[in-house]
Amino acid sequence: RIDAAAIDRVAQEMDVSTIGDKSQVAWDAEGWHYCEDVPNGPMTCQYIFVLDALNFCFWPSPDDLEYEHLATCLKNVLCKNSNAFSAESLSNISEDVLQSWFPNHTIPLISERVLRLKEMGEVLLKEFAGLAEGMVVAANGSAVKLVELILRYLPGFRDTVIYKGRLVHLYKRAQILVGDLWAAYGGRLQETNGTGGNSQYYKFKDMGELTMFADYRVPQILRQMGVLVYDPSLASKIDQKTLIPFGSEEEVEIRACTIIAVEKLKEALVKRGRDIIVIEVDWLLWQLGEKLKDDIPPH
Repeated sequence: RIDAAAIDRVAQEMDVSTIGDKSQVAWDAEGWHYCEDVPNGPMTCQYIFVLDALNFCFWPSPDDLEYEHLATCLKNVLCKNSNAFSAESLSNISEDVLQSWFPNHTIPLISERVLRLKEMGEVLLKEFAGLAEGMVVAANGSAVKLVELILRYLPGFRDTVIYKGRLVHLYKRAQILVGDLWAAYGGRLQETNGTGGNSQYYKFKDMGELTMFADYRVPQILRQMGVLVYDPSLASKIDQKTLIPFGSEEEVEIRACTIIAVEKLKEALVKRGRDIIVIEVDWLLWQLGEKLKDDIPPH
């Protein structure tokens, strides 16, 4: 369940200690990402499509693969070989090549990841002249339209489950991709910056329509804050690191409650006079969760 009193308390704490420094939601604050050709080049866009095609299920990983390793290794690959993420290269990628991109890590679900990169490469070649930016241009400045295009052309991003006989659409990674593009190409700063090339197409006019990205880190920090309260059975499973299967009722409920909780937190912050959208709240919570990940209960 969601604790309403905790929502108000956390909103007050974030308002005072966090949101005043908007640099904390800078996309590449940690230096993990490739963004060398922002705001006018297409390579950052290509990088983000590859990044988010691979950004799922890091377990089981014998060497603690995390998002930061994924982002940094891909950045290093692209800096060494500007053609590494070309649509032709992606459409012909092998497991050996993909593994070579991560010299210090063992990649879980590598065959699934290869499939997703091949799928992307083939779609970009056939439909968008080999450039992911072509899909962005086709969305014509709409975040919602770009999510729709991603789901239409890239099946690996279709995050849907059956919950008690109902089809539930969460679309975590498709929305992450759009959020990453918006942030990488300037986010709110695009109102005054980035006027050349296709940069205008990254000024999504409807970013507020997206939900938060229902992943593992944000419910972890929301539980620590007291916003999400689990029943004893579920709490015990999580504390003992028992696998909660994808698509199970418990997994869907955690993700759905996380989406609602972050939306309520955003509403509480707006009532306090803050100009903030839900994905910015998500980023703030995610960054806090990353900083505290070794000191708070698992998820």
